[in-house]
Formats: sequence, C-alpha cells, structure tokens
Amino acid sequence: MRNVKNVAAILVLLALIGGVLYGTLSGSREADGTQSRSTSDNSTSMNGQALPDYGEKTTAPQAEIGVKEGNKAPDFSLETLDGKTMRLSDFRGKTVIMNIWATWCLPCRKEIPDMVAFYEKARKENIEILAVNLTETESSIPNVKRFVEGMKMQFPILLDKKSKVAHQYQTTIIPSSFVIDSNGIIRKVVLGPMTKEKMREVVKGGHVPVK
Repeated sequence: MRNVKNVAAILVLLALIGGVLYGTLSGSREADGTQSRSTSDNSTSMNGQALPDYGEKTTAPQAEIGVKEGNKAPDFSLETLDGKTMRLSDFRGKTVIMNIWATWCLPCRKEIPDMVAFYEKARKENIEILAVNLTETESSIPNVKRFVEGMKMQFPILLDKKSKVAHQYQTTIIPSSFVIDSNGIIRKVVLGPMTKEKMREVVKGGHVPVK
C-alpha cells in the first residue's frame, strides 16, 4: 500500500515538474513569437514607405526649336550640288557651321577663301561646314557649280532652290552663319563674313577645339 502511495506521489511530482517546464517553454516561445511579429511588423512598415528611387534617371528639359542662340536648330532637308539629299540632323554628333551665301554676294566671296582654309583642319576634328546656297537668287545651277569648283570648296554645297531654309532661319543678311553644337543647339549666330581666326573662335562654343 505504501508503495502504491509512493508511486502516486512520484507521478504527481513529475506532472507538476512537467507543467512548470511546459509553462516556461510556452512563455519563451510566446515571447519569441512576439519579438518575431514585432520585427516583421517593422519590416512591413519600412517596406511600405515611399523610399526615393536613386536609380531614377532625370532628363534635362528640351531646348525650344528656334533660330536664336540656345535654341535647337530647325531641321531641314536640301539637295546638294552633286545630286544627293542631306538633312541637318544627319550631322548630329558633329559641330556644324551652317553658312548661308550666294555667288553674287561680295562679302561671301571675301569669306570663302578663309572658310576653305579653315575647313582643311576642321574636317579632321569632327567639324562640318554646310554651305547653303541661295539658289533661287542665282542665274543658274551650272554657274554655282563653276564658282564652287573655282574656289575649291570641298564642303557640302546645299541648294536652297526656293529660299526655304533662308526663310526658316529668318535670314536678312548674307553671309549668315549658325554654329550648331553636337547636340543640335545653336551656340553662335554670326552676321557677315568671318575670317578663319574668327571661325576657330566661334566653334569653341560647339565644344570642339580647333588648333
């Protein structure tokens, strides 16, 4: 009988010990769960915030199309003296001197030898000259061709047969030159003839140095 009571007492004691251990372990698990939920909640809260996107690319505002310094040069397409078709935008990536001229224009005649001399070096330095001839005012295209060959003009000669580009660029004086940078932005407008020294100076605004 005594043995039965001893066994019962031992079983009760073991049950009490097990209950204490269970309560301790449960409390520990509950505490861990609370901490875990707290951490998870904080993580959700952080992820829910509108964080700045540092990888986002910003673009500079587009320049206005126009014929003043700082404007984006209006694009155009003209036939060349050798029968090809050229667009101003074909020369994106280069600095361009777009020169509006005519064979009968005395200041133009004075400017052309300097332009020819300037072009010998400039063409090797990512600089182009587009000579837009006021063909509508010329006696004939063959006459323009003879003049160009006589002056040894190696740069493209564009024929403005209906004065489209002259009107587009609001030309009232010839020669007129527009220095256009590699992004198509007009950096300098020059009215009247230039010397080759002046040409070297103005193309610096197109970000291409000429020695």
